Amino acid sequence: MEELSRQELLALKEIHLTSQTSNKDMVSKLIDAEIVVDTEVCGLLLTRKGQHLLVRGSPCLWDVAA
Repeated sequence: MEELSRQELLALKEIHLTSQTSNKDMVSKLIDAEIVVDTEVCGLLLTRKGQHLLVRGSPCLWDVAA
């Protein structure tokens, strides 16, 4: 998965902030793509790949990746 759709990006932002998402249909897709992992203790967490895609997809965070 190279580019994120707007819905995927919003789901990643929500997961990053709250460790959960209101878009339950998106979760299995993100887990299958190894962007998110589901843990019993902490809920949903972004993988390294997920963190990279979130920063890359968020222009306001581009300076963080530099």
